[in-house]
Amino acid sequence: MMKQLLLLFIFFNFSVFSQNFEKVDAVVINYPPFSKAENLANQIEKDFSSDADKSRAAFFWLTKNIRYNLKELYNPTKRSYQFKYASEEDKIQKLQKIKDDLVDKTFRNKTGVCEEYAQSFKKICDLLQIESEVIKGNVRTNTDEIGKIANNTNHAWNAVKIDEKWIILDATWAAGYETNGKWIRKFDNYFYDIPKEKIFKTHYPEETIWKIRFGRMTEQEFYNQPIYSNSFLDLNSDLIAPKTGIIHLKASENIILKFTNLDANLAISYAFKGMKYAEKPIISSEEKITTITIKNPQKNTDLILYLQNEHALDFRIKNN
Repeated sequence: MMKQLLLLFIFFNFSVFSQNFEKVDAVVINYPPFSKAENLANQIEKDFSSDADKSRAAFFWLTKNIRYNLKELYNPTKRSYQFKYASEEDKIQKLQKIKDDLVDKTFRNKTGVCEEYAQSFKKICDLLQIESEVIKGNVRTNTDEIGKIANNTNHAWNAVKIDEKWIILDATWAAGYETNGKWIRKFDNYFYDIPKEKIFKTHYPEETIWKIRFGRMTEQEFYNQPIYSNSFLDLNSDLIAPKTGIIHLKASENIILKFTNLDANLAISYAFKGMKYAEKPIISSEEKITTITIKNPQKNTDLILYLQNEHALDFRIKNN
């Protein structure tokens, strides 16, 4: 009897943390473009019963209806707020009013940057009585950021508590991406419940509490990493060497990359900065270790690794 209960418990936990949200998404995709967070929250409350489904519904709607504001990205407006307050309670209320106004504007205009996505998600969760937080911190998107610690935070995302477990999500990055000055709307499921062991490969929180909850990485270690794409992180593979994003080479040395559990059937290619066409590296495998050998470019440059023609990893190459 004990063995049967144990098996049931294991199955239950697996099903909770591997939940498929296809049914939730199929309902939400038909929602109208609500102009108020309260209207969206009311509809979610009617359609779903569990906090997991409600959280997913809020997240999915935002990614499908809020367009990233590239104008604000390229020419950011300075956001500073000054107000007087008589007590701590008064301060909290006035800060909440600022956030609520931001969310109201986001729903009216259907555009925003990371702060709008994150505050909007939290507002919906508040209305649904689901515990959530806005996390501010840093992300990296290009090789110029490897090894260089930023002076200020540059991103905002969320944590939400489901069944007494905090999960991390990023509605901004899940909504799409920028390419050649255009916003491409493309939902990316990876950024809902980002795997705990992979969070610090892309997101580094400012507050200590979130560093403690999800890892033990220093700020310098975060910035020293290669630039990981979600297409690589979504695989069951891991980069085991090198761990740093800057590869130092002697003239006689080639670039050696090592991976665990890399699917042998994947098409692998690479390009150095400025190359018109990608090329194929030398690939060898032994047991679960795949070694990729790339000829030394004999200059300082950037290396891009592609898997299945998808951008996977970025490194900086330094020839000594």
